Amino acid sequence: MWNPRLLNLLAALLLLPSLGWAALQPLPPGETRWSGEVRLEQALEVPPGATLRVAAGTRIRVADPAARLLVRGGLEIAGSAARPVVFVAPQDWLGLELLEPEAPVVIRHARFSGAKSAVQALGARLRVEHSEFRGGGHGIELVRDSLADVTDCLFEGNEVGLEAQMKSRIQLQRSRFRKHVGSAFLAGHGSSGAIEDCRFEDNRQAIGLKGRFEGRIAGNRFTDNHTAIFCNQTQRSPLIRANHFEGGEIALANLSFSFPLVEDNRFLRNGTALRNDQFGSAQVRRNLFADNGTALWNNRKSDPLVENNIFKNNERALFCDYSSYPRVRRNNFSGNRLAVELGRFQSADFEKRMGSKGFALDQAQERRSQNPLLARAPTEFTDLVDVRDNWWGADTERLVAAGEEGVPDLFIDRHQLGRVRYEGWGEDSYLVDRVVFAPWLEQAVADAGPQEAP
Repeated sequence: MWNPRLLNLLAALLLLPSLGWAALQPLPPGETRWSGEVRLEQALEVPPGATLRVAAGTRIRVADPAARLLVRGGLEIAGSAARPVVFVAPQDWLGLELLEPEAPVVIRHARFSGAKSAVQALGARLRVEHSEFRGGGHGIELVRDSLADVTDCLFEGNEVGLEAQMKSRIQLQRSRFRKHVGSAFLAGHGSSGAIEDCRFEDNRQAIGLKGRFEGRIAGNRFTDNHTAIFCNQTQRSPLIRANHFEGGEIALANLSFSFPLVEDNRFLRNGTALRNDQFGSAQVRRNLFADNGTALWNNRKSDPLVENNIFKNNERALFCDYSSYPRVRRNNFSGNRLAVELGRFQSADFEKRMGSKGFALDQAQERRSQNPLLARAPTEFTDLVDVRDNWWGADTERLVAAGEEGVPDLFIDRHQLGRVRYEGWGEDSYLVDRVVFAPWLEQAVADAGPQEAP
């Protein structure tokens, strides 16, 4: 009969693509200490019953990219601020591989550069502090069922800084991520945790989440990233609170049934501050949107809840297209060049006469999509985008002048777009929706905007 532990080990070997079947040189049982200059000539194993301790100031010179260090026993890398442990290795070195180690692995004040995966963990408990991961494939890769606490670390110029997959849990604090060509942080397949008090600068994607990520992203600063946070099918996760987003192309994108709670954040000078797309509908409360190109973009049946926010000096505060109907109440709008714009595909008339849910389901079936959330797509639509009961600041005078049924130039809707035809849908024309703005509030909402400092 097969041993269950052996089956788990075989599965683990398959999940770690860099592991091969070449012979590993094992350390002897008990404790082994490295200090000074150490040369790693070949792949080395720390087997069960053995522990490797690396002293402060140690320089480990790796002779071959395949000379990985496989840890199944114990490992402590005990560098210090004045005397870090430095791995001097060729490009694409296979790094440290933690395969269900017996004890928690501790890495302090270590320096890694150019590794294919500097630290790769499966079924491991891991603490990493004051360490650097530069110029490699992955800095830290939690492959499966790992628990990691990463604090005060630097990740720079990697393809992926830190990745958590297959029910791994991460506690990430006070770390800095710069210039990643892929994702600075990436998570999926039931992983969870907290990302707090970190800085993400000039990354292609700062945080990418695929599937539910139970936990929080709080108190971080995102600067000059192409996309700061990307949520795909995260459903009602994560909590995104008290972060600062500035200078990005897209600050936060919610795609395909992602409904995170987004509150107490500051979105400043981004191309698009918050984008909901393909049934992505965040809960947007008490945020500040200032000086962005578009503050809130809603596309393809996205209907976020938008309450108690401040929209100030944006080129466009709110955009809706392809049957998106946000619920917008008790917000303060002031100084925006354009308050609400509807796209030419924003048409309940089209939905009622032609319908798109069946079309979307047919397309999904053709693609053999297994997403069960498609059945939750909305089927009923009104012909209006409702932005009543908001405060419009000095622009209130323009609303008053237009009257409740008027056409103030704050809005673009059917009054400007009229009837439209869609390529591939025959010669019929369809009426674009309208913006309903009255009644409006006569004074500012006192509790709008962030209530918690980033």
